[in-house]
Amino acid sequence: MLSPLPKLARNAKVAVVGSGVSGLMFSYFLAKLRPDIQINLIESHDRTGGWIKSWHTNDQNNKPVMLEQGPRTLRGVSDGTVLIIDTLRDLDKASAVQCVRSDSEANKKFMLGIDDKLVKVPESLGSAFEFLLNPLSKGLVTGLLGEPFRKAPDHPGQDETVSSFLRRRFGNDYVGKNILSAMFHGIYGDDINHMSAKRTMRKLWDLEQEYGSIMRGFFQKKPGSDKKPTLSPLLSQYRQAFGKDETSLLNLSSSLRKYPMLGLKGGLETFPNAVRQSLNNSPNVNVLCGKQVSSIQRSASQEGFNLQLSCGETMTGLDHIRLTQTPARISTMLAADNQELAQNLARIKANDIILVNYYLPGQDVIAKRYRGFGYLCPQANRNPQNLLGVIFDSVIERSFEPVFTDTCATTRSQTAYTKLTAMLGGHYLYQNGEKNLPSSELTIRSVKDVLNSHLGISQEALDQGLWAVTVAKSCLPRFSVGYDDWQSSVEQELAKSYAGAISVGGMGFAKGPGVPDVIADGLEDAIKLA
Repeated sequence: MLSPLPKLARNAKVAVVGSGVSGLMFSYFLAKLRPDIQINLIESHDRTGGWIKSWHTNDQNNKPVMLEQGPRTLRGVSDGTVLIIDTLRDLDKASAVQCVRSDSEANKKFMLGIDDKLVKVPESLGSAFEFLLNPLSKGLVTGLLGEPFRKAPDHPGQDETVSSFLRRRFGNDYVGKNILSAMFHGIYGDDINHMSAKRTMRKLWDLEQEYGSIMRGFFQKKPGSDKKPTLSPLLSQYRQAFGKDETSLLNLSSSLRKYPMLGLKGGLETFPNAVRQSLNNSPNVNVLCGKQVSSIQRSASQEGFNLQLSCGETMTGLDHIRLTQTPARISTMLAADNQELAQNLARIKANDIILVNYYLPGQDVIAKRYRGFGYLCPQANRNPQNLLGVIFDSVIERSFEPVFTDTCATTRSQTAYTKLTAMLGGHYLYQNGEKNLPSSELTIRSVKDVLNSHLGISQEALDQGLWAVTVAKSCLPRFSVGYDDWQSSVEQELAKSYAGAISVGGMGFAKGPGVPDVIADGLEDAIKLA
C-alpha cells in the first residue's frame, strides 16, 4: 500500500483473505518476521495458488502431460523474481528453477500482421529491415524521428489513455494500434483506447514529464552502468529484515538479470505449492480452504474486527485484515460497514481471459521459421476470433536450462510434441457494457481456425490433439484513466476509516501487473506491519 501501516501488537491476530501468490507470500513473509502473531489464510476455493495453475493430466495415450492454465514464466529483471527464486532456495526447491537464455529460440517473438501472417519482432538488423517493410511498421520511423520535437502536454501530470499518449508523442495512431496494442493485449488483455497511460506506461510517462520527450529522456538519463552494482531499495529492505547475506543476494540478482525469462520444472505452480507446504508447517499459520468471506464487521466492543464467513462461521477479534482479491470482490466484503468506500471499489471492473490449451503428442507441427515464445495480436488486426495471442509452450519447454545445476548433467527429452496456449477475450468480451462469454465448443473451433490460418497447422493434426478451455474470470483489473488517483483515494479512505487495520494487496493495488509485482508489494507491507 502507498499509505503507512502501524506495527502489529504482540500476539496479534491477522486474517489474510485470498490465497493467490499475493496472499500466500504476504503470509509467508509476515509469519517469518513475526512468529508471535497468529495468521489465518482464508481461501474460498479448495486449492491455493490463485491464477497460477499447472494442470497435470493424461493425454490421449494415457501418458502424463502438464498444461499451464495461467502464467508460466517470470521476468528475469525484477525484484519480485529475485524474491521468488530466493524463497525457492530457502525451501530447497532451487533445482526446479529453469531459464531461457537471450540467444535461445524461445526468446524470439512474433506479432500477427494485418494480413494474418506472423512478423518477427526485430532482434537484428535483418529482422528490423524485414519489420520495417511490413505494413505494421507504418508511421514508426517518422514517429520516432519526430518524437523529440513534439511539444510536452498542455496539462502536465494529467492522465490520459495509452492511445492518446502515443498519438501525441509519435504523431500518429499507427504506432499504438499496429504495434504497442499487441503488447498490452499480452499483459493486460485490454484496449489501449481506455487504459491509463500514467498507470501502465509509467516509465515512458515519467520520461516525458521530466525531459519533455521520451527519446530525449532515453539519451539524457544517466544509466549508471559505471557504478558498482548494489541492491535495489526493496532488496535492501529484504536483506535487512530477513538477515540475508548481501553478497549472495546481489549475486543472485545480477545472475537473474542475464535471463529474459525463468520457469519452473513441473510448472509454475511448483512455487505456490512449495510456499503452501511451508505455511502448513508453520505453527503460527492456519490455512482455511473452502471458506468464503461474506462481510467484515467491527467488534461490538470496538476492539478489533470480525469476519463473517458464508458457511455461517465468524472469525472474531482480528487486529489486522489483509484483502488480496479484485477491488470489486473487496467491495462486497466492506459494503455493510462502509458503503461509500464499497461503491468506490466497485467502480473498477476486471477482464476475463480465456485460455485454450492444445497438446499433440508425437508431432512438432510448429514451422521452424515461427518457433519462438509465441505471437501477440494488435488491435489493427481484424481478429474475428477475439484473439489476444498464442504461446508456444513446447518451444519454451525445450529451451529451458537449469539455473543452479550443471547444464551438461541435464539431458533434454528428444520426444516430439506440440503444446500451445491461445489467449482470447479480455476487452473483446464486452458488448454494450456487459461481458459475453462464448461456449467452450465455439472457443475451440475459433482457436482451430486461428492455428490453421496463422501457423498452417492441418485440420487433421488439430482434431487429433487434446484440448482444454479455462476461463480466468475477473483476473485482470481494468486500469482505466485516473486509476492512480482512484487507488490513492481508496487507500486514504481505508487509512481514515480503519486506522491501518485493513490493508489491500493483489494486482489491483501493486505497482505492476505481474506475479513478481504483487509479491514485492506484499513484502513491503509485511515489513511495515512487522
